[in-house]
Amino acid sequence: MVGLWDEEFWLPEGVTWADFKSNSTIRYPHPQELQYTVLIGAVLLVARILVESFVYLPIGVIFGWIDTNKESLFQQILGHLFFGFAGKKKFKRVAESAWRFTYYIIAFTCGYFVLRNEPQLYDVDSCWKNYPYQHVSDGVWWYYIIETGFYWSLLFSTIVFDVRRSDFLEMCLHHIITIGLLSLSFSINFIRVGTLVLFSHDIGDVFIELGKLFRYAKWETALTILYIVFMIIWIGSRLVYYPFWVIHSVIFNAPSLIQEDFRWENLTQRPIVARVCATMLCLLVVLHIFWTYVLLKIGYESTKSGSLDDIREDSGTESEDDDTKKKKE
Repeated sequence: MVGLWDEEFWLPEGVTWADFKSNSTIRYPHPQELQYTVLIGAVLLVARILVESFVYLPIGVIFGWIDTNKESLFQQILGHLFFGFAGKKKFKRVAESAWRFTYYIIAFTCGYFVLRNEPQLYDVDSCWKNYPYQHVSDGVWWYYIIETGFYWSLLFSTIVFDVRRSDFLEMCLHHIITIGLLSLSFSINFIRVGTLVLFSHDIGDVFIELGKLFRYAKWETALTILYIVFMIIWIGSRLVYYPFWVIHSVIFNAPSLIQEDFRWENLTQRPIVARVCATMLCLLVVLHIFWTYVLLKIGYESTKSGSLDDIREDSGTESEDDDTKKKKE
């Protein structure tokens, strides 16, 4: 009887789980280590709430973006700590973007220093050379575990307490695909290609979250310039580099490097999970095309309205700040 962890699902011909035992000279990923990603996700959620409370709120007060006439900074911090992070005030939306911007810029910077000595950064086909006997450095291991944990935290917060936007289902699908892809690729040591996916995605996310912050601050000129720069980076990283370098290597070059007679179309040929990973990588391209359409629509609408706005926002689900309410009364 074939079990869930049978080698024919996960590993190439002639390779067993016993071959994936780390030693003093080489380190392999082990599926049971994925439990740390859930723990990291929980830690990041707690860190996010603390950073929003003790960093973003004081910054907002210092620059006059947050009113303290009705509630002191101390009261607002306490309120945010005790479930205010699940509210719908404008600060909540700003804090979401500020947290993701902070994370992505740190992740992209750390990713560069981790990957600058890795062969796949300069040659995508190195993802498959000498597979599956590829050493995973400590830096790459932590990079992968923390990034996977971050998407666990995003999935939980998106479902439970983040502001719900019109692309809620697409975002949940994206997070689920990403977690599944990272977990499966970790289990079969497809980590090299996974690092390229993470690194090429984080750079675009840095600019999209910064753009949201500019929009909330109403810095229209800076936002327009940033939008142009962002679209160049987004299209270059997600619609050029990702499909025409990473996906091209996955589809056309990986099979013969993974195993000489391996073919994607031979659905019963081991390793089966490799096909699941390839399918999920391709699904990300579809999601990229969808979000590119959304982003281009934002740009098009701005030419008529005179300002960039997020068409995913549902104003009916957001509470207005107290000072805004007072002005309307």
